[in-house]
Amino acid sequence: MARPRAAWAAVRLAELLCTIIPAQMDISIFKAYDIRGVYPTQLDERAAYQIGAGLAASNLLTAGTTLVVGRDMRESSDVLFDSFAAGASANGLHVMDVGRCTTPMLYFAVNELQAAGGAMITASHNPGQYNGFKLVRESAIPIGSDSGLDRILEHALKVQPPTKSHQMPAVHSCDLMQSYARFFSQRFSIEMKKPVVIDTGNGIAGPIVRRVLQDQTITCHELFFEPDGRFPNHEANPLKEETLASLKAAIAKIPDAIGVAFDGDGDRVCFIDENGTIIRGDLLTALLSQHLLRENGPAPILYDLRSSRIVPEVIRASGGQPVKTRVGHAFVKRIMREHDALFGGELSYHFYFRDFFYCESGILAMLDVCRLLAETGARLSDLVVPLRKYFHSGEVNFEVRNTGLVLSALEDRFAHGSIEKLDGLSVEYEDWWFNARPSNTEPLLRLTLEARTPDLMTQKLDLVSNTIKEAEEDL
Repeated sequence: MARPRAAWAAVRLAELLCTIIPAQMDISIFKAYDIRGVYPTQLDERAAYQIGAGLAASNLLTAGTTLVVGRDMRESSDVLFDSFAAGASANGLHVMDVGRCTTPMLYFAVNELQAAGGAMITASHNPGQYNGFKLVRESAIPIGSDSGLDRILEHALKVQPPTKSHQMPAVHSCDLMQSYARFFSQRFSIEMKKPVVIDTGNGIAGPIVRRVLQDQTITCHELFFEPDGRFPNHEANPLKEETLASLKAAIAKIPDAIGVAFDGDGDRVCFIDENGTIIRGDLLTALLSQHLLRENGPAPILYDLRSSRIVPEVIRASGGQPVKTRVGHAFVKRIMREHDALFGGELSYHFYFRDFFYCESGILAMLDVCRLLAETGARLSDLVVPLRKYFHSGEVNFEVRNTGLVLSALEDRFAHGSIEKLDGLSVEYEDWWFNARPSNTEPLLRLTLEARTPDLMTQKLDLVSNTIKEAEEDL
């Protein structure tokens, strides 16, 4: 089976362990899309300095020397900023500090300031003890495992941080809150009668969402808007249904309210309808595709391969051109640019917009949904009902020792289906399909399956799951 590009990049990262250069950095923090680990056992100030220096030495930033750096509210973010900025500055970059911001706001800042690149200090939806770096080039083009992270690591491992406390470099500060809010107010003027309950989970999005909504006529009920890196109420991770309990309870008390939940760094957003039902990310992709294609005319729309068949069906019916992609924001953004796609969405609640530098924006997705509800007067639940045509398993995770051998066993077992290897293994039949792929962030095999009827979905899910378990037992 052909090894995907991300896997080859992971091999390259592993090979760097064999260099003779001594390094104390835990290279396991270098992931497929970003750098992430537990502070301070895996990721500390020394590593942050090395990463900043490695980025500067990598020659990835070819559009100048200005590096925009933002951070979330985690308790370790400020000290990691100081060390990262020192490493970057000591090696020729000019650091522009945009302070506390969401990841989408960092992307905005890179474009607004026409910087050579950017770094967001965050661990996204991970618990409070984690932190990390999301790195981008000019125009907020992501730096991932197959587009430069290996080069940054190679240079970082050669860096010996100062043995004593480094002197803080001259860092220029820039407050972009007003221009960021203006970006949205120039595009939206919403008068929405239905109330919205928004839960930012004590992540960084709360104050920014509040400022953006000042320019709209939307009744907003706030939940956990105060940034707190300890996440005292729940993890800021809407992928975990248990984190949405408080939001569902609040919706139940407010007639006709919908719910919106952001993750820790504000790039993912999840929606809950008036009945307390979570709307899967692929169904939101279909809904927003209809809306945006009506406004903008025919255009390519991206969707990830875990998405329901209803998504490409809706895109075609609305005059768009559906483009299937593998999973992961770095891959999606590259394909967005290649196709000049209007919009893209993932099952994981990432929503990408051509008008937002081909990047994801939780706030932009939220405002588009609110505008759709305001213009139609419809209930969100009623708009989604026609999209629930098929029966989808969601992602089911398996701990396996050798994903390659398990995928080979699946390919042998279901060889009579239509096979595709865009990301892991996808097998299509007339009335059902499944995808099994190695996680890019955890040691797991992730299974997604869909069928025309609930009974068939349950039957086939059991069949594929048992095949995975049997293959694992045979190892």
